Amino acid sequence: MEDAAEQLDRLALSVGECVRCQELVAQRQRAVPGGGHPHCAVMVVSLDPDPADEAQGKPAGATRAEQLSEFMPALSGAGVKVYVTTLLKCVARDADGARAPGTEELDSCFPYLSRELSITTPHYILTVGEQATRYMLHRLFKDQPYREGDSLELRVFDNPAFRIVPVADPDELRARSAGERKEYGDRLKTLAQLMGI
Repeated sequence: MEDAAEQLDRLALSVGECVRCQELVAQRQRAVPGGGHPHCAVMVVSLDPDPADEAQGKPAGATRAEQLSEFMPALSGAGVKVYVTTLLKCVARDADGARAPGTEELDSCFPYLSRELSITTPHYILTVGEQATRYMLHRLFKDQPYREGDSLELRVFDNPAFRIVPVADPDELRARSAGERKEYGDRLKTLAQLMGI
């Protein structure tokens, strides 16, 4: 029987060969699988790969996870079991450059994320940014665990298998005032302690 690392390697090959979304395939340099610890404690899920991930051969979501670690240093700490990935495994592009992914594209890619979850079995999932958060909560909960208009950041949503914690996109955090960034960073440190990292 394959161990988790071997299963992730095989999944990465499947992601690399994927041709489900013809428009994405025509515009991508390569598909970008996730990567990290095969038995992670924390999975960081962003919406889509940064073009830098694609160009530099980094795992999907690595650039945003590195940026997030500026505000949550525990994510990059020695011995922390982290896996980084994205909902969409290709950089979505049109004639003007990178664009937001469509719901159908996210739906086509979701089986890959579902497989990553079943292989790595994280205790916590940090969803980065509101669009990634709302998509994940929609897919993983039969009934929405929030009311329309609720702020979702830094709330803990319990799923039978893991806990989902939405966090702000690093670019959004940088746009906030110095005081707001400090307060958010303090809350992320408390969250890291709760997660045991």
